[in-house]
Amino acid sequence: MNSVEKILVVEELEPVNETALKAMAQENGLTLPIRGKGVGELSRLYEYDPGMVRGAIAEYFGIEYAVPEPVDMSGTPELPGRPPNLCAGCPHRATYFAVKQVYGTEAICANDIGCYTLGVLPPLSMADFVICMGASVSSGCGFSRATNQKVVSFIGDSTFFHSGITGLVNAVHNNHKFTLVILDNGTTAMTGHQPHPGVDTDPMRVDLTRISIEDLVRGLGVKDVHVVRPYKLKKTMEAVRATMEYDGISVIISQELCPLFAKATGQFRKSKPFYVNPDKCRDHRDCINLLACPAMYLEDEKVKIDRNLCIGCSVCAQVCPENAILPRKE
Repeated sequence: MNSVEKILVVEELEPVNETALKAMAQENGLTLPIRGKGVGELSRLYEYDPGMVRGAIAEYFGIEYAVPEPVDMSGTPELPGRPPNLCAGCPHRATYFAVKQVYGTEAICANDIGCYTLGVLPPLSMADFVICMGASVSSGCGFSRATNQKVVSFIGDSTFFHSGITGLVNAVHNNHKFTLVILDNGTTAMTGHQPHPGVDTDPMRVDLTRISIEDLVRGLGVKDVHVVRPYKLKKTMEAVRATMEYDGISVIISQELCPLFAKATGQFRKSKPFYVNPDKCRDHRDCINLLACPAMYLEDEKVKIDRNLCIGCSVCAQVCPENAILPRKE
């Protein structure tokens, strides 16, 4: 700081670095101006954009700056809507489909915080409410007591370790009757693939002890535990059906790596992308109307699959009533 006349700190939200630099300057007897929040449009609110930053730099350092004229967009058509969606081949989509096929639309579905929260959107529609991390388990306890409806709670593996275990302990202790689905994609997918106690860290060359979710759940006293591979829809639905008939607390652990995480860590098993055979397709559109995988689209009112997005999970092929969805041969 001895080599400069003044400092401008550009940081979003709270002035953490600005405050620390001011403290360092004071401790070292420096009196140079250090500013950040309040210069130009720099505030604690919202995100910054390049124009805001350029304007603040110009104002603070006395640099001439002319705001460029906005581009005339009057003749540009509006962009099509792009609703948030689970990734192509996301195993959560398969799990949601399997549970919905068995439990239908009358069950109460408690959801939690994670990328799987996107299951709230149609056509999956597997979330009646989302409150906070871990609330799906505890609220499932309450609804199972307060209503005569079937209750299914969904929680991710990372969130389960973070704040779902205590709810499950109480569910066992109080003899509640509902199904908990732990969506185990082997990572903390929503926030950047950080490790959690259930992650296999060997592919990342990190030596950490892995905690088995199945062992943990059984250790908490859950008797009815099912471990499924969601891409195998028939077997998954058989497990879901067993929980529906069980008189007590059931746990389904749906295990399949997040495809993005698997690719990043060298664990992805490459499969051939699928396509729709036009000679077999009868345009039922179950693949689109029930799954809504972003790799699928309509072209000239015919279902197509984007080979660059499809990861070859085969879930759509299992849903098609005409067996018209097949792996590419080339």
